[in-house]
Amino acid sequence: MFTAKDVVAAAREAGSRVRRLEARRSYSRRVTKRLEPLGKVWIAGHTTPLPLLPPERGIKILSLESEGTMYAVNRSDRLDEALELASQLNSGTEASAVSGAWAAIESLLFHPGDKADVEEGRAVSADRLAGIIACSWPQAELTTLGYKHKPLQPDQISKRLKSCRTSVERCEVVAEALVAGTPLALPSYNDIAAAERMRAVLRAPHGQLMDVRHVFQGVFRRLYRQRNIVMHGGSTAAIALDPALRTAAPLLGAGLDRVVHGRLSRGIDPLELAARAENSLALVGDPLGPAVTRLLE
Repeated sequence: MFTAKDVVAAAREAGSRVRRLEARRSYSRRVTKRLEPLGKVWIAGHTTPLPLLPPERGIKILSLESEGTMYAVNRSDRLDEALELASQLNSGTEASAVSGAWAAIESLLFHPGDKADVEEGRAVSADRLAGIIACSWPQAELTTLGYKHKPLQPDQISKRLKSCRTSVERCEVVAEALVAGTPLALPSYNDIAAAERMRAVLRAPHGQLMDVRHVFQGVFRRLYRQRNIVMHGGSTAAIALDPALRTAAPLLGAGLDRVVHGRLSRGIDPLELAARAENSLALVGDPLGPAVTRLLE
């Protein structure tokens, strides 16, 4: 018996206990008798059963599809090894997910003899990944806004977007419209809010992007602490473990997507991409600095 605050939390706790029982059962000599969970949990007072396992945590790497390399595996490649480690983040147990996720981050964004190790330790990998994601965020938002702009009658913006050949060109068209105060024909309040966020970034890019990077740093450093609790403390029951994984997973997916895209499309190594992001964040907003739409270019 156990107590939870709501039925979803109760289902998650039941699933956690079943996975722990499955792990315990794997130590038996009787390998022919296995636990076969039904995949659903029934909770008193709730009329319908709930899934025993939680949904996937949402790590997606679209560049593997767009670059046509989903099944091009190289066992000796550091990036392929990192992708294998991070795959546990989608559906693995919490302990394997947090350890695999951090191993992937550290393997790509830290190297022996790293000077940053003296002051920051291995947590510097979190800061580097946060910088990459912060730099990729404006382009992702602006690209989406370009596709969401659907006026009833074709306007100048839609005509220009139609003639764009790359995502960077689409971003620049949308950015020019936002800076000029030209309204976009957006279908939902979420898209309108995204447009307002991008207006704020375009008005004061350095301050806005540094704030965003700071938030992402907190997410990945929290993941690092939870990994240390699991790997060095031997505890899989930390109360912040599941929330840390839920918040870090989609961000890690976005970061790995940029790392994969940089390697496949331009041959840029992860540490070089991180250095480029750090330089762009320092110079963005300066007249001689990079444009918001080309921070990783």
